[in-house]
Amino acid sequence: MKPVPFIAENAELALKQIHEQLGEKAVVISVRKLPVNGLSRLLHRHGQIEVMAGVPEETPVRKIHDVPQGEDSYSPFGDIPDLEMTPTVRAPRDWRSVSWLESLGLLPQLADLLEEKVRRLHGDDPPLMPITEWAFVRKALSGFWKEPAEIQRSSGRPHVFIGPPGSGKTTLLCKWLTKSVLSEDAGAHVWRLDGGTANMAEFLTLHCEMLNVPLDRFWSPLGHPADFLFVDLPGVEEHDTQALNALRDQLATLPQPHVHLVLNAAYDTSILFEQFNAFSGFKPDDLIFTHLDEERHRVKLWNFVLGTNCSLSFLSGGQKIPGEFHRANSLLLFPSEKCR
Repeated sequence: MKPVPFIAENAELALKQIHEQLGEKAVVISVRKLPVNGLSRLLHRHGQIEVMAGVPEETPVRKIHDVPQGEDSYSPFGDIPDLEMTPTVRAPRDWRSVSWLESLGLLPQLADLLEEKVRRLHGDDPPLMPITEWAFVRKALSGFWKEPAEIQRSSGRPHVFIGPPGSGKTTLLCKWLTKSVLSEDAGAHVWRLDGGTANMAEFLTLHCEMLNVPLDRFWSPLGHPADFLFVDLPGVEEHDTQALNALRDQLATLPQPHVHLVLNAAYDTSILFEQFNAFSGFKPDDLIFTHLDEERHRVKLWNFVLGTNCSLSFLSGGQKIPGEFHRANSLLLFPSEKCR
């Protein structure tokens, strides 16, 4: 995707230029406020913004049933597995695709659960062709997927992001906000609130200024409707009981908030489960994973699909805004289907 710069007085005019020149399929890559110097201060009192946008390149996807029999066509995001190698797991399995997923990060007890389902559906003996075996395992795994709830506009319920420090909550909020305002032409309002510690996310304030989105530092109900209400809070350590209790009290002051638990996908699975368990008492609506650009094997995120009752709603990677920010679906967690 080739990025194209657009300079405009505000986000609405930039979006109009993008759609006129690049079409409806264009996506926003980044937004920044331009400095105002010299005579430009007289012409552009509030400054201008530069929006980088582009049109994603469409690449053909080969489906499993389109691959000639005999090809080992599946690979984990660029890593082509060697099915002749013994996976470094507890013990070899008859269903080698399950062993392969286990070697990529699927926990042994959850691999057992998956294999039990595959055996129940297709019998104890796997098919001779690896591609056929993988198709069976993939279908069984997709059966565990829990669809996230649909995001509704103008519900009056704020979207609140909770999680430990470093999980990328504020960057995620900026990505969602940018996509909503620029790509979906939605109205929004943002609150940057202090918690047990001060909220130091000054770049959120600057970002809202660039998008012409109102931001408040103290919670108060709106006197007018908005499509999306976003609340940014400081991170809380999972072992800090006092801070967790303070967060619970703070959430109780908000009107039926949509609580999103945000975790850093690059962390070790055991740490992620510790964090999930610490915040599970808040009964989050869903789970969002960030920093996917730092985690090569997304297979490990299936542990939270199989091992929790919480659905995955968004997947995010990188610091670019909006950058990699996708509505979660099972296809994004499957190993890619590339031929040798």
